[in-house]
Amino acid sequence: MTATPANAAAGSAAPPELAEWAREAIQLYESNAASLFIIYGNVHDQVLIPSIAAPRLGSLSDFLLQTMLPRFDVVLSYDLGNGIRVEKGGELFSKWPALQQSPDLPRVPRAAIERLTHYFRYVANLSRINRADLQVACIVRDADLAAPMVQGGMDYDLSALACLMRDWASDSLLAAHSLATFLVVENLNDLHPLLVDNPRTARCKVPLPTSTEMKSALQILMPKYKNALDEYKQDLEGVASQLVGSSLNAVETMLKMKEHAGQKISPEDLIKLKKQLVEADCNGLIEFVQSTRTLQDISGQEKVKAWLRQDIGLWRNNDFEAIPKGYLLCGPVGTGKTFMVECLAGEARVPVVKLKNFRDKWVGSTEGNLEKIFRVPDRGSVNPSPLGDG
Repeated sequence: MTATPANAAAGSAAPPELAEWAREAIQLYESNAASLFIIYGNVHDQVLIPSIAAPRLGSLSDFLLQTMLPRFDVVLSYDLGNGIRVEKGGELFSKWPALQQSPDLPRVPRAAIERLTHYFRYVANLSRINRADLQVACIVRDADLAAPMVQGGMDYDLSALACLMRDWASDSLLAAHSLATFLVVENLNDLHPLLVDNPRTARCKVPLPTSTEMKSALQILMPKYKNALDEYKQDLEGVASQLVGSSLNAVETMLKMKEHAGQKISPEDLIKLKKQLVEADCNGLIEFVQSTRTLQDISGQEKVKAWLRQDIGLWRNNDFEAIPKGYLLCGPVGTGKTFMVECLAGEARVPVVKLKNFRDKWVGSTEGNLEKIFRVPDRGSVNPSPLGDG
């Protein structure tokens, strides 16, 4: 697995810098430390795909195929809707004897995973007897639909399927071969624990876009949404920093609506839009509440208030190394924990993030919802604040 920008030729310039998760995956694979990767987090968003000519936006699958897997001979993919698909190397794949006997590729998860495992073992055996040395990769999209967290007790069929996928990293024959497999899932807690907890599986988190990535994306989107971005055409860095914490999909949706309405994004719009985008990206699990209180509304606790005001001053001066990452407030019901957080947020002039009903009756679903919520710190916030109520 080697990062290669789209349209790059041998001897061309070095590719643009890759995201940290992609560099980590490449290092793990090339050092033989891992070959099965769980790619999780912001996986349904658009991704910057590097190119010598000019970067572009595409899906995570496009990024894997064009940037990380261009040198692989055969690349397969599987998802519940499309079944097994040949993304690259169809002619080589068609030489598989089992395919000639049964050309129909299955869609049902158990049969599809068995078929993929069978093919992986076939090419590994070919390599072992020096018949051919094919580099093979496979992308399993929405892996949690194929091998989900077991609901309501042991499911032997699901566990057997997860064991087959675990073998892609654990089986000595497959581990010794040039095989790279990717399980793409939004939340780790939605995936079968036999895969998540496997020590030979690498977990790579795709974060939300950084300010630099957001600026690059806006530069790509500028020609399509000239009117919407007119106010910021000379200051894309400013609007990019304001939109950090939103997905590129959500930002482009906003730009489409503004462009269609013939409106421009104004500075006043950004805070409101940022809140709406973050709430939407969290699937309604959170909402922002603007506090009208300040620390002055707390009676007593002078030393505590002085300490908090000192931290707010450091925060406003961007001196993040001198302040804690957050605060844990504990105590019996009715002692004023929530009230103090609201006062602190009002003093700092930042919104309070309110958690809605994230609990679910299914095993793992509550944890999956929490995983989505706790990605909010990665999103930054509107005037980000290191505040929290525990």
